[in-house]
Order: sequence, then C-alpha cells, then structure tokens
Amino acid sequence: MTNILHAMLGKGLGGLEQVFLDYQPILEAWAARHGGACVGVVRKGGKVAAREAGRTPPLVAMPAFTDWDPLTLGAAKGVVRAAAPNLILSHGQRPARVFGKVAPAGAIQAVCLHKPVFDVAPGVHYLAVGRHLARLALERGAAEDHVWFIPNSVEAPTARATPFARPEGQPVKIVAAGRLHPKKGFDVLIQAMGKLRAWDFDVTCEIAGEGDERDDLETLIRKLDLDPCVKLTGWTDDVAGFLATGDLFAFPSHQEGFPLTLLEAMSVGLPVVSSEIDGPDEILKEGVNGRLVPDDDPDRLAEALGELISDRETARRLGAAARELVLHEYGPGELARRLEAALDGMLARA
Repeated sequence: MTNILHAMLGKGLGGLEQVFLDYQPILEAWAARHGGACVGVVRKGGKVAAREAGRTPPLVAMPAFTDWDPLTLGAAKGVVRAAAPNLILSHGQRPARVFGKVAPAGAIQAVCLHKPVFDVAPGVHYLAVGRHLARLALERGAAEDHVWFIPNSVEAPTARATPFARPEGQPVKIVAAGRLHPKKGFDVLIQAMGKLRAWDFDVTCEIAGEGDERDDLETLIRKLDLDPCVKLTGWTDDVAGFLATGDLFAFPSHQEGFPLTLLEAMSVGLPVVSSEIDGPDEILKEGVNGRLVPDDDPDRLAEALGELISDRETARRLGAAARELVLHEYGPGELARRLEAALDGMLARA
C-alpha cells in the first residue's frame, strides 16, 4: 500500500497552482492502483481551496504562515497523522520545509521545482518542470537518480486561432497573458508596440492578467501614447478563448520554469515570439515552431513581430507547427506517463 501526501501552499491561482491541480488526479489514480490514497493539501483561504471547495475527493485546507509557525506545523502534523503517507510530494519550498519537519520516518520526500530558487537536501527527489531546473538540482548536489524531468502539460484547447483572418482594414492583434509582475516583461512588449506603431504597422495589443505592476504599465502606456491600441484586460477564466482572438502571441518574460501560458498559446495555433530564456528555449525552435529573441530587447521583439506580420504564410506555418508539438508532446497523457514513471522510480529506489 502506498499513500501520498500532495502539498501546495500558494495563495493564488497561477502556474504552480495549476500544475498541482494537474498532478492531483494522476496521483489519486496511481495511489489507488497501489492500494492507497492521495491526499491533496492546499492553503486555507487560498484561491485553490475556494475554487475546489466541492471537489471529490476533497482537498485538505490548512493554515500556512511561516515554516516555523506553531499553528502551521501543528496542522501539518495532523495532516500527516491522518494521511499516513509513504510519499510526500510538495510544490515549492514552503510545503517542502513544513512537511519535511513532520514527515514520518522512512517516507519518501519529493519536491516539484517550478523556478530556480530552491534548496537541495540529501535523499530528497526533485521533479523538475524544465531541463534547466534539473541541471540546477544536479549542480547543487542532488543525486542523479533522484532528479526527474517532468515538463508541464496543457489540455487540448476548446478554441483555435485563425491568424490574420480578420476582415481587410482591421489591425493585427497581438495578445499576451500572465501575472502583471516585472519578471514577465510586459513593459518590454509595450515598448515594442510603440516601435511597431512608429514603423507604421497597424497593430493592437491586449494583455490579460492582474498584478502589482498594473499602475506602472498603465503609466508606460500613457507615456508612449498607446492608450488607443494597448489594453490591460484583467483576468480571464477562458485563457484559450482569449488567446484564440489574436493573430500573434508575445511572450517577453525574463524568468520561467516551463511556461503554461506559452504552451496554451501554441496549443491554439498562434504564431509566437518569445524571449530566449531558460524554459521557452526548451519548447521553441527558432524558425521551426516559433521565434526566439534576446531577453529584455524591445527592438528585437518588435522586429520579430513585424517580420511575422509581413510574412503571414510563415507565421501561420509556425503556428501550426507549434500546435502540433504541444498536442503531441505536452498533453495530459504524456504528463501522466512521465509522472507515473517517476513515482515508480522513487519507490524502486526507496
């Protein structure tokens, strides 16, 4: 019998939280096949707890203040007593540290790595969503047979883009999505929009998402006199539907693990232009299924977008190739296969 405790203590509903939700049914099914159960643990008061309130089986919600807070540790001990886990899989450093302190003797401990800020501990397994994160884990001392590469996945979209199919005379629409945070590089995209407009390209841009950088981005839009053509549209519950309204997708991020939003844009068939950073450079191949440009370079971003606008046949070809790649390599079935293989491997090494 193998019981799993699957923990994620984030507040929001971003990429890390979505990966947790993608893993949960796979872990439940795997544990059931091994005569056990998987208990999913989330942050009390967080968006995942609220959204999944009616889920069957239910997720366990617990307080998550600090790694040493007595209330948090007490709740973690209670969860561990009830779940009796043979394996604890955490998303992010906080649940890894909290449950590492209360883990039963002999329990396998694993951490899913979503970004390059993490510690390595002896005997712990690391599930890296990107190859660059797997390399970092090895460089920081993780055992080679305790590091697993499991790229993120997306469901087949309910919508599909038709790039450059809008009526004659309408502007080209560039779309982007993500948390409004400096590391996402939306200021670079806004500057690139200013350059495209200066070069007489008839373009608009919509950026879906919310975050602390909204005021700064709105100020930049006004400063560059882009109010008529650049809009911050806020959160959307239908990301695929929003993306499918565009002609091109821009991904100017400065730091990523294995970006879900990029996979989603590719899955709907959008031609994409991304910054050439760790994560996207594992997914995209320049000129084959997308365009890669130097990070933090509005000129090169604008040039690549302008080239695709001017060569729409190539743009559509890139979008079609991107969609085919994601549907074949990064779907839920592939995620289940890779995750189950890692679970089997962890048990075999225990």
